[in-house]
Amino acid sequence: MTDTGALPPPPDAPGATSDAAVDETGGPGDAVPATATPDTPLTTIPTRPPRVGELTSGWRVVVVCCWIGVVASLAAIWNTSERLGLSTWWLGPRGEPMPMFVRLLPFVAPTLMILAVSNNVRWLWRWGVAAALVTAAFGIGDIGGVSGLAALELAVAAAALVVALASRTGTYRRVPDSRAAARG
Repeated sequence: MTDTGALPPPPDAPGATSDAAVDETGGPGDAVPATATPDTPLTTIPTRPPRVGELTSGWRVVVVCCWIGVVASLAAIWNTSERLGLSTWWLGPRGEPMPMFVRLLPFVAPTLMILAVSNNVRWLWRWGVAAALVTAAFGIGDIGGVSGLAALELAVAAAALVVALASRTGTYRRVPDSRAAARG
């Protein structure tokens, strides 16, 4: 009689994988460990190397927090404008407000940046500079009317521009080919 409660024998080497435990893609690094222990996961997540132009994970966090702050700041400027009765050009006067799509226009560029950072789009620092300039355009439009709110809008855009330019330091760059450098 055999004991049905016996454990299977241990694998020959730590981290050994069986040939039958490869997923459908069959790519390298897609193997599943033959035995599951608390130290080895049941599956491994295939990873790809970072592409040229992508931000490092730390800079992605900084950039997404920056653009969330821009959205929150613009919402605070909107609220301040309504409470004080000072109308920015994109909100319009209280009696005749601008259409809703115009009122939401300042939020388009920051929202697109949040989505771009979340999707790990390449060359985010360039897109960030463009989005900061678009945000600054809304502040420039308010300089003649409500200069205090215009200054806030421009300060928010300037802060976003600084973060966008600084994030270039966290961009993956092409590694020079050592063989080409040795030849030339």
